[in-house]
Amino acid sequence: MFKLLVVDDDSGLRLSVRSTLGSTGKFEVDEAFDGLNALEKVKAEHYNAVLLDVDMPRLSGLETLKTIKEHDPSIIVIIMTAYATIDDAVTAVRDGAYDYVSKPVNSEVLVEMVDKAIKAHNLISDVAGSAPVLHEADRKIIGNTAQMQKVFNIILRLSKVETPVLIRGASGTGKELVARAIHYNSGHKEGKFVAINCSAIPENLFESEL
Repeated sequence: MFKLLVVDDDSGLRLSVRSTLGSTGKFEVDEAFDGLNALEKVKAEHYNAVLLDVDMPRLSGLETLKTIKEHDPSIIVIIMTAYATIDDAVTAVRDGAYDYVSKPVNSEVLVEMVDKAIKAHNLISDVAGSAPVLHEADRKIIGNTAQMQKVFNIILRLSKVETPVLIRGASGTGKELVARAIHYNSGHKEGKFVAINCSAIPENLFESEL
């Protein structure tokens, strides 16, 4: 069963989130009352995901996120934030959080987001298993280092947005593999992925071909 840790200094919110997610039968839900308590639990037990408030006493959500990711990059962190701290939530996503949800937390939105996190976790688990396959094709991205986990988290986040992505790197570093991974984890995965050798296209035809 997917194991979650809910971290918030508001006991009422923790209870509400725990009840919402626990009632689905998909999740085992634990609680922590602040960032330091969360770190104690994360280091003592394995959690697949952490729902983390931004604004907490003793240790902020951003600091807690950083330490969680240093301890285990594969843990998926979803930020819970009030409107006043939305900028912190965006910063958290840039720092490795999977996504954020605004308070008051909408039950349906939360369950849907955590369901997506399950799929993300399963993908990351495949990476850590030494030979992950990102889709049915014969291309693979392999790696279990912290650096590869960061790359994979970026792939997962990019696959959720409707925007062009520029992937830069030397020849042979896996740019096409990353592009395929983004495509096949996006909402366009049923469509065709077309790889084009741009260096073979004459400059005067480049724009029209793309």
